[in-house]
Amino acid sequence: MSTRTPGRMEVAGRPLTCVVCGGDTFTSRTVTLITSGVANSGLNKRADAVTCAGCGYIHQFVTGSVTPAAE
Repeated sequence: MSTRTPGRMEVAGRPLTCVVCGGDTFTSRTVTLITSGVANSGLNKRADAVTCAGCGYIHQFVTGSVTPAAE
């Protein structure tokens, strides 16, 4: 999942709002979490990261938990 254009997101069917500023538009991308101690080991986990368009706070979720909201 990757969106460069800010939009609304949902988690578990509920609208996502920023925990810092209360904003409701985000960009998203998949990130690699270094869980094995070695960056390119192939054993690391992936996560969805959504960045608040208002303040820049990055929220991280288990892959597949965040979906674009139906407009």
